[in-house]
Amino acid sequence: MSRTTGAKNIKNFDLRESIETSSGKDIKHLSESSAKSALDQFITLLNHQRNYLKWIETRHSELMRLKAGNGTRARGPKDSTYRKYKWYAEQAALLEAINAFEVFYKRSMINLAKALRNYVQPEKIKGSLDAKILWSMSGKFSIAELIFEHQLYHNLDSVDQATESLISAKFYKKDDKKSKRSKKNTCLQAIFQVRHTLSHNHGLVTRSDNAKLKMLAFKANSREIIDPDKNDFGHSISRFLETEAKAFTDWLVSSTAKYLGDLSTNLGVVLEKSVLSRIEKGIGASAALSALTWV
Repeated sequence: MSRTTGAKNIKNFDLRESIETSSGKDIKHLSESSAKSALDQFITLLNHQRNYLKWIETRHSELMRLKAGNGTRARGPKDSTYRKYKWYAEQAALLEAINAFEVFYKRSMINLAKALRNYVQPEKIKGSLDAKILWSMSGKFSIAELIFEHQLYHNLDSVDQATESLISAKFYKKDDKKSKRSKKNTCLQAIFQVRHTLSHNHGLVTRSDNAKLKMLAFKANSREIIDPDKNDFGHSISRFLETEAKAFTDWLVSSTAKYLGDLSTNLGVVLEKSVLSRIEKGIGASAALSALTWV
């Protein structure tokens, strides 16, 4: 069979021996954020998504305007086509946003662990004996990445376990139903359930999904498709996650300052200025953190 005009000779995956990657410099919107803190990287991604979705909307509006200017009907089959592909874009963006929120947790934990490497005792590291041994080792490899990279941070208990290991404090305390964060914690759990449905059921709400969401006090019609474009549902999640990421970062910086302050005051631990720089670059800054005695 002859090749279609313009077709590419694509090497089948089963004949390949490598996973293709490109330098961050070749993907400008990623390389621009690579040196930012975990929070700034997450917000940058959300902004790119919002610009992308807005760009799709403006292109469609412009096409409709040109179509109307040519004396043809402004509405027609193209509207349904736009609706179809807009849904794909919205679904992909929402899935990426929720995935990026989990990556935000991961980057925060890794950056904090790298900064506090010499200020956390090995016995505090939760997990297997191997993790505790790794934490006490030294070398050119990143122990922080080996220990915290593989964690599943869509479980709020895992986030609390990580912060408790590093700075002896918890943010979410999911089991405390009287906590002021109780409703927001439930919302986060529901959002991760939405991610599950988008990832594993292509957005189709199964009876199991329905039951899990109902337990979290959210309604979702079984056998229907999650629609991120309806009533700005996807945007509402994106904004909620941005607010939560900022709140978590503020708490993390504040709690880290308290942890280090206690070490300095109660145990006479010397705080190296290079640690302050690492925390501010990877997590964030605060007046309380800067006010500690750094040498």
